[in-house]
Amino acid sequence: MNASDLWWVVLLCGAGTFLIRLWPMRWHQGRGDEAMQPWLRGALQALGPAAIGSLLVASLWSQWQWGQPAWPLLRVVLSLLAIVLVRRIAGGVALPTLAGILAYGGLSYAMV
Repeated sequence: MNASDLWWVVLLCGAGTFLIRLWPMRWHQGRGDEAMQPWLRGALQALGPAAIGSLLVASLWSQWQWGQPAWPLLRVVLSLLAIVLVRRIAGGVALPTLAGILAYGGLSYAMV
């Protein structure tokens, strides 16, 4: 798969995920939030974290294989731990993202 095809796949997946979440909300917008079924509201709230979790698994799966040193896996786990820790302390999205990037980059640089 070349880079152009991959770009289109990512773009279409992002648009599809956005539309899957937007359509039911727009559908019920005129009726108010109370008109939305509780199971539908719960499913929509779970869709975002599920998508993020599946993206993490898909993108990080190739970082480590059986029989190799555990350092690549440990580097990913420590970076995710930094994200969770900063999220609990500072909240928001920007600082936890920055902490994860700095942890992963710093750990990668330290082991080169």
